[in-house]
Amino acid sequence: MSDGGESCEELLNLLHQRLVATGEWNTLLAQLRVLLEESEWDTQLRAQAERDARAQDSLHLPTLVAKLGPYAQSTASAHPETLPDSVREAMSAKIRDFLDRNLEDA
Repeated sequence: MSDGGESCEELLNLLHQRLVATGEWNTLLAQLRVLLEESEWDTQLRAQAERDARAQDSLHLPTLVAKLGPYAQSTASAHPETLPDSVREAMSAKIRDFLDRNLEDA
């Protein structure tokens, strides 16, 4: 018997497979890249990475990635200079739309 975590992971895997199979995954990635570039999120993340790398005595990539992950994934309310809520909301809406269009086929 699988627990809730496993079934959630299974659903995410099925969703990912469906997104890839329909070509929607690549479309969403392209749209996300555009939104991130328009919001200058990538430029801000790069600048933060450079600041964090310079602050390290000896550059250690796993430490840098571990520090940047939460920064990159945070909402605008937590770090106004990071991912705008509008980008997160736009992508969530696109995924919900995909689910609405494909749910009855699953």
